[in-house]
Amino acid sequence: MSGKVDLTDNGFFKFARELNDTQTIDDVRDVYFATVEEVLPADGIGFYRFAADTDPPLERSSTLSDVFMHTYEEQGRRDDPVLEAVLAHGLPADSHVMLSSLRWHSSAARSILLSEGLSFSLEAPITESGSVVGTINFARATGGRPFREEDLSLARLISEHLSLAIERIRRASGLVEDAYLVHGALDRFPHGVVVSDIHGKKLFANRSAKRIMGFLHGASGNYGPVNLESLVDGAIAEFSESGGQTGTTNVCDDASGRKIIVRSYRDSVKGSVVSLLYEVVDDESAELPAWGVLSPREQEIAALVSQGLTTKYIAQKAFVSENTVKQHLKRIFAKTSVHNRAELVQLIWSSRERSPVPGE
Repeated sequence: MSGKVDLTDNGFFKFARELNDTQTIDDVRDVYFATVEEVLPADGIGFYRFAADTDPPLERSSTLSDVFMHTYEEQGRRDDPVLEAVLAHGLPADSHVMLSSLRWHSSAARSILLSEGLSFSLEAPITESGSVVGTINFARATGGRPFREEDLSLARLISEHLSLAIERIRRASGLVEDAYLVHGALDRFPHGVVVSDIHGKKLFANRSAKRIMGFLHGASGNYGPVNLESLVDGAIAEFSESGGQTGTTNVCDDASGRKIIVRSYRDSVKGSVVSLLYEVVDDESAELPAWGVLSPREQEIAALVSQGLTTKYIAQKAFVSENTVKQHLKRIFAKTSVHNRAELVQLIWSSRERSPVPGE
């Protein structure tokens, strides 16, 4: 297809500009019908979208009569050599440049076009991920100018821009659907989840986070009064001071005595902070808050560490070797982002109202 086209004297740039502003497939169709005649003049224009098969189409719109559209679907679609060429090659095709005269003149599609006073047909594919998912259609009147190679080149430009616009809209729609799925899943998560930007501004809070914050009336944390925006301030301060990727703080409701452990994780690439909110239900429990990061055995070892026990005594109480205790501790340190036993004890006891009692 070597036909050269001059885009300065037609409406192609207007068509492309308006297409870039579309947000739905309906918008794409509307822009197409409103502007494409300035790009590629024709006496009849159509827009088709297919589902898994081309018959019947998912959507069909045209400037031609309803009688023509009905007759074409009943008789012409299954004997349309222009459409066949487009589907076979994924490229624009027309009735006079790309097809033999005999094949076109003997087709049902031509006979139906003639009933509308039309003789010349041009179609181009709408593609998505390499597959033809629709066509754009142009027809010219009997006695008019046949389509030429430059018209095929224009049709290819038009179809490529339409395909890009539809694929962009599909991708954006998919992202929205994915976001709804993620939000729905997080709303069923038993712990609070808050996503903030690196400055502490809330971007998302699941149902559990909102419920947890609902009973913290007049609560105070390490960094002042508590609200969803301020929950991660302490962790962000730690990020700034230490350059670390995780941080832990807690908030306490003086009226009810409820305590919340806030564990925050920074994504330095995306500039966001994910904070998990855990309720301390049983202050007398020797286990870590249920963060879902430690196995039951690891929680048992961590609880014994919080009592100030030596590695040897922990091994005796847990009925394991001292080396096994050390291996458990390495995994516990890694999972809770602490560096030594002292930090682990501080982390454990920050989840309780009472102070640690060594040797308890």
